[in-house]
Amino acid sequence: MMTPPPAAVAEQPGTLFDLNPAPAEPVSGIPAGRFGPAASDAALTGDGFGWLAGLLTAPQPPACETCGHLMSLPAAAPVLWACPACHPGEAS
Repeated sequence: MMTPPPAAVAEQPGTLFDLNPAPAEPVSGIPAGRFGPAASDAALTGDGFGWLAGLLTAPQPPACETCGHLMSLPAAAPVLWACPACHPGEAS
């Protein structure tokens, strides 16, 4: 049996998964003890996209497919359009 030429023998890579834990990386940044977490929590949470609602115009009500009246957004579920003529209980 012939041995392959040295150029054809690739160097074997290391193991696929290293079972030894990686060394800890250096810690950077400002220590948390200098600042109260409440201020950073408020900054990260934001205002719930209230700023976006202020930029957008009010939605235009679609016409009811059954009777043609303009639909309204009920206070109980202000994301679902309801027709006051066809469904008076839902539209209020």
